[in-house]
Amino acid sequence: MARVRGDLGVTQQNMAVFSEMLAELQPGMEHPEDRSMFEALHATCRAMQTRLVELIDQVQDDSLTADLLEVNDDMNNLFLRCDRYEKNKSQSQARQGAIKKSPAAAQPLRVAEAPLIDFSSPQQAAAQPASLAPSVANFKDDDAADLANWIGEENMEKPETSQEFDQFLAERAAAAETPKKES
Repeated sequence: MARVRGDLGVTQQNMAVFSEMLAELQPGMEHPEDRSMFEALHATCRAMQTRLVELIDQVQDDSLTADLLEVNDDMNNLFLRCDRYEKNKSQSQARQGAIKKSPAAAQPLRVAEAPLIDFSSPQQAAAQPASLAPSVANFKDDDAADLANWIGEENMEKPETSQEFDQFLAERAAAAETPKKES
């Protein structure tokens, strides 16, 4: 029984290291040595869990059985965290692959797709080719005036609404003026 308790202590130490690695590592950004240690600990914990399950049926001591069941539950929770970690890692790698393969990254943006705010430094903006669309924040006053002329200033002063919308507004105003019935 002392040997089983000793093995249980080693198992808990391995679980603690594995849990700490899950908390500290960033999915998809691990150092290769950390990744190999992570995989080794995962395999070791899986093997230890198999042994734990076998021991649960063989142990006669209720206290030890309770401890084995508790460690098994903790290990299952650890494996759930590991599964989430691996899922996040695969999603992160898929996103990075999509960004690298994105044809839009190589093509200049159209004005409609330009960012509203340009966060690049003035040196970066000067280094960009003129074919790239400027952000809306970099529009000059002349450009805004040209846009206003294109839209038509007369439409800006008296916008036209549809007859249906006017009717809707009138109905809403009438409903708001009607006193509420108290029940």
